[in-house]
Amino acid sequence: MKTDKEYPATHSMETAWYCVDEDGNVGIFQIEDNGPVPEGYDYGGDPDSLFWYGFSSYDESMIRHLPLTPEQIEPLLIPKKELKKDWDNSYGRESNLWWNNVIIKIDMTKLPLLEKALSLNPEKKGHLNEKAVCLSEPEGLFSVIMNYNKKGVSLLEENDVIKAVYETPEFWLRESYDDDEIVNEDYKLYPVYVYWQNYWPYSGAASKYVEPRYPLKISQLPKELQDKAFRIPLKFKDTDRIQLAEYLPVKVSGCPEYVYDSQIWCELATSDESLMYYNQKTKAIIYKETMDKLIAEGKAEEFDWDKHRDLKK
Repeated sequence: MKTDKEYPATHSMETAWYCVDEDGNVGIFQIEDNGPVPEGYDYGGDPDSLFWYGFSSYDESMIRHLPLTPEQIEPLLIPKKELKKDWDNSYGRESNLWWNNVIIKIDMTKLPLLEKALSLNPEKKGHLNEKAVCLSEPEGLFSVIMNYNKKGVSLLEENDVIKAVYETPEFWLRESYDDDEIVNEDYKLYPVYVYWQNYWPYSGAASKYVEPRYPLKISQLPKELQDKAFRIPLKFKDTDRIQLAEYLPVKVSGCPEYVYDSQIWCELATSDESLMYYNQKTKAIIYKETMDKLIAEGKAEEFDWDKHRDLKK
C-alpha cells in the first residue's frame, strides 16, 4: 500500500473524490456521511462540483477548461425549454433561476463578450460561480452559472452571442434515513464511472452506479490532477463493488469496532461482501477468518467504552 501520495478526499455529510483505474479511466466516488474516505487531499463538495470545477483547469482568466470529446458531450446537451425572461427579487437580489447551471453554445468569434459578461457577475470576487467551463472550443460549448448575472445575460443577448442553451444534467445520489433511495437518473449522462457508498450501513463497500460508454480519461484532466490521482489496480468495467480501505489509507467513523493488540479495528465490508477489520493508525487489515479466530482465543473483543475508552485518546 502506498502512503506517500496525496489523495483526493474529505469527510463530511457528502464527499466526492476521484481515482483512476488500470485503463486510465476516471471514477468519482460519492461517500455518504461516515465514510470510509481516503486520507489526505481535502476536496469536499459533491460530484457535480467536482466534475465541473474540480476537473477543469484553472488560471486567472474567466474561462476554465475541461476538454471533452464529442461523444462525451452529446448526452449532456439537453435542450433548455422556453426562455424565462423575468428577473425578480425573491432571493434579495435580481435573479433568474433559468440561467442557473446551463450549457451554452456561443459564436466563438464573440468569445471576448462572454468573458466580459462573466466579469459582470455580482458574485463574491474569486468565487467559482464567476467562471465558465469550456467543454469544446470547436463547438463553442461552455458550462455557466449566470442566475444572478442579469447584466451579463443582457450583454450576451443584445449581441447575439448565444446560439443555443442546454440543461446541465443534475448529478447526485442520495439515500434517506428511512432507507428509501433518492436517485436522480441524470447522473448516468456524465462520462465518468460513479461509485456510491450510501449512508447505511456505515461499513458498506462502494457500489458502481454508472458505467459510461465513453469514459473520461485521466489524460484529459490538468497535469496537476493527473499527478495527484491515486491509481487503483483494477478495472472499473470489471468491478461492481470497491472497499476503499483495501487499496489506500482511509478515515472511518460510525462502524462497529473491535479491540486487538491494544488497537481499535473498524469492521468494514470487503469488496466481495465478506468482512474485514481496519486499523486507522497502522493501516493494517485483518480479515474475518483471522479475527474470528482471535476472538475465539480471547485475544480480541468488541469495543466497550467503559473498558477501552483510553484507546480513543
